[in-house]
Amino acid sequence: MRLAAAVALLLCVFPPAWASSPEDHPAVPEILSRAESLFQVMKARDYPAIFAVLSAKSRETIVAQTSASLAAAKMAVPGREAVRNDFVEGGPIAREYWDAFLRNFDPDSVLEHSRWEIGSVGKDRAEIHITHHGADRPAALKMFLEEGGWNVGLVETFWPR
Repeated sequence: MRLAAAVALLLCVFPPAWASSPEDHPAVPEILSRAESLFQVMKARDYPAIFAVLSAKSRETIVAQTSASLAAAKMAVPGREAVRNDFVEGGPIAREYWDAFLRNFDPDSVLEHSRWEIGSVGKDRAEIHITHHGADRPAALKMFLEEGGWNVGLVETFWPR
């Protein structure tokens, strides 16, 4: 009897992982807010803010791919650090990049025409399931805790592997 009482007490104090829902995680409001902010700043075409909300891997991949594309087009390549600074400041390279991106992606499809549900939430990773109206399956938007804040893994979510 004492063993059963001790187990019951432990389960109340330390519930098993399956007993708690991801929605109960204290970081969920911040995670959802940060993800939503990406699509809001895309809609507003606030280029520096778009870049700032991305994960470190997404930022580095975009800088590397943009630098490579400029070189392949035989354009004057200012160097990776200059390309990175252009994205940070929302300069002409960033404007060209994000304008092209937004010609193919409407942020309202996520903001206004999709259902959002929190998926998994871990110590430094989370997923948000975004289901567009009429879609069979959700996209799993990957989020990463970096430098004290949640950032969107745009590359980690949508770029082919």
